[in-house]
Amino acid sequence: SEFTARAYKEKFGIESTVIPPTINPAFYSTPTTGEFVTMINPYNEKGFELAVQIARECAEIPFLFVESWMLDDDHRAEIERTLASLGNAVLESRTSDMKTVYGRTKILLAPSKWEEAWGRVASEAHCSGIPVVGSRRGGLPEAIGNGGVILDYDAPLADWVAAIRRLWTDKADYDRMSAAARQFAERPQMNPDNQFATFMDVLNRAVEGQPLRKAS
Repeated sequence: SEFTARAYKEKFGIESTVIPPTINPAFYSTPTTGEFVTMINPYNEKGFELAVQIARECAEIPFLFVESWMLDDDHRAEIERTLASLGNAVLESRTSDMKTVYGRTKILLAPSKWEEAWGRVASEAHCSGIPVVGSRRGGLPEAIGNGGVILDYDAPLADWVAAIRRLWTDKADYDRMSAAARQFAERPQMNPDNQFATFMDVLNRAVEGQPLRKAS
């Protein structure tokens, strides 16, 4: 991300060429039943505590939490107890077939606390036209772009709740945002051929001892 490139520049004086994560839409693009607001990787660093608060305020909306980093038994039991107290949220185990997750997702919730280098789940969700409601942390806003709603992590809870409810209930707003998400997934920077060409350019220039071209 440009965020990561700036961090390397400020810390080490290194100029970087930004290449987003390579996303193969064939692994993620799927029709969706739109059953859930989904959060992937329910760790506090990724905003689990905030997601729970949002789910509690949106009792009429089903929430799906999906394991990504492996949970030990105690941590899993703690999360399950927390979600059981809500009544509108469930936890599912990690899967290698993310279509089974995105195929039931209407909105992706990504309220990360971390200064993310990117936000891969946002890019994955966009392949299916799934809007993202996420935090303004690190490179995550670059991954979300105009395919979702970006809020400060510390924004009032009411703002997060309003963003979720609006996308959940307002079909016109959802359809507009869904189309924007799909279009954002198709931008040239996410095209694998373009990414590989940029990568080879970086390698060739390094071999030739030439300055790297400015990140675009």
